[in-house]
Amino acid sequence: MKTFKFKIPSKTQSLLKKIGQLADERGEAAYTVGGFVRDLFLRRPGMDIDITVEGDGLTFAEKLAKMTGSEVEAFTQFGTSIVVIPGFGKLDVATARTESYAKPGALPKVAKSGIMQDLYRRDFTINAMALSLSPGYFLKLLDPFGGLEDLKKGRVRALHEKSFIDDPTRIFRAVRFEQRFKTRIEEKTQKWLLDAVRQDYIRKVSGERLRNELRLIFQEPHPERAVLRLGELGVLPHIHSGLGVPADAKKALPHIAAAMDFFRKARIVLDEEEMVWFQALLEKPSDKEAEALSKRLMLSRLEHKVMTQCAKVYPAIYKELAPDDVTVSRMYKLLCPLRPEVQCFLMAASPSPALRRKLAAYFLKVQHSKPWIRGRDLQAIGIPPGFRYSFILLEALNAQLDGKFKNRGQALDWVKKTFVS
Repeated sequence: MKTFKFKIPSKTQSLLKKIGQLADERGEAAYTVGGFVRDLFLRRPGMDIDITVEGDGLTFAEKLAKMTGSEVEAFTQFGTSIVVIPGFGKLDVATARTESYAKPGALPKVAKSGIMQDLYRRDFTINAMALSLSPGYFLKLLDPFGGLEDLKKGRVRALHEKSFIDDPTRIFRAVRFEQRFKTRIEEKTQKWLLDAVRQDYIRKVSGERLRNELRLIFQEPHPERAVLRLGELGVLPHIHSGLGVPADAKKALPHIAAAMDFFRKARIVLDEEEMVWFQALLEKPSDKEAEALSKRLMLSRLEHKVMTQCAKVYPAIYKELAPDDVTVSRMYKLLCPLRPEVQCFLMAASPSPALRRKLAAYFLKVQHSKPWIRGRDLQAIGIPPGFRYSFILLEALNAQLDGKFKNRGQALDWVKKTFVS
């Protein structure tokens, strides 16, 4: 094993040494594995650290929690624990294990093993490297499958031909890593991936797991690249027949990140940011497709609402928004009932830069506009409460949005002249 010098924050390095010492005292061996090791070589160290213990990972996690005054949550089925260390954060601790799959797409059955078998069960060689934390071998690299060489050459390579059959969600991870690190899926690995896609193993994965994989893609710095790659590889229709990357979506994808940034700066809250991207994957928007997709991916009530609203208005709504003479009040009537996530997607997917600018101006104006006329104002000028209130208030708001008066005083005068006999 070769020792490398890494730029690791002193607090992190101190913790890793303590973990190695604790394991040594217990007659065990501890390693930091996976993404943390990969990212160290990429010079982008993160705080998400996975620890694998050759021994009893559950007991080790309890001892570590006691030593650091931390909280621990155990998942005995998989031999894993989460230790939340004060002033540091979350640490994943696992027993070195092998995995077997009863059927494609199923959760694995696990059994204790050594570190070599543990690394072999992983998805790609770049994630199958480990750094020893033992006092005598601290930060020595264990790289039995050539992960470092693949990292240097920009390759995403699976460890064996059944990788994507055992766990089809690795298809999404392969694309995610390929686009994140600007690498390429190695030729043989891509063949295995495409074989798994063609044999429809993706359909054997639960909707919840598929939804989570897509959400992870949408959280990447450039989700549009991964979405296009999924389309190129023919993955999306195997999730659900209503998914794809239609021509209009391809045009919209480069503008989604900018539209989301605009909404953030305008302080228009997007409760489910990933759903802005999700809407671009509707091959043929319709109520039926939105309903079926929501069911397949086990979307939440809010997520389902986003997809349903989008399916109802996109792309037909542009015919009403595009004309030069469309009023702000008309735009308000069309857009106000829609979730902000749908509004944001409609802005990104606008068929022309001019319409995109028009929508941006509209959102800025309406976001910071408050109705000048309220129910109490109507009562104060002698209009008795009743069903007329909602009509009058809407008419007053429409007139305000269309610039028929410049201030609250003019608005009150307009209401008196129009509705008080």
